[in-house]
Amino acid sequence: MLSRLTFTKEDRIRTTAQYRVMSRKGKRHYSDHFVFVFQNNHLSRSRLGITVSKKVGKAVTRNRIKRTIREYFRLNRSLLAGRLDINVIARKSSGCTESAEIRKHLENCFRAIGLKAVQGND
Repeated sequence: MLSRLTFTKEDRIRTTAQYRVMSRKGKRHYSDHFVFVFQNNHLSRSRLGITVSKKVGKAVTRNRIKRTIREYFRLNRSLLAGRLDINVIARKSSGCTESAEIRKHLENCFRAIGLKAVQGND
């Protein structure tokens, strides 16, 4: 049986309240191009939220970054240990970074987040 490779509404963090709870209670992972805020959830899947401000670039740049992050999450959610809610916040430096480099960067960060999440479950 093939694994599910879709990105549906259930795979997204959608409400402001959910983002606020993550911001208050979530753990953080910092990298050169992104800040990851994550916490365990009690759902059947990991969920993704993306925050890209206008400081990163114009709409074309912001949308490219969001598409790249969504696509990476959709194809590689198996790198995450457990079920997590993750908010990826783009830093200004991500605006001038190529998509291929962003994907490599996301791979390293998702592995680190997975390790932090497992270590946090004592």
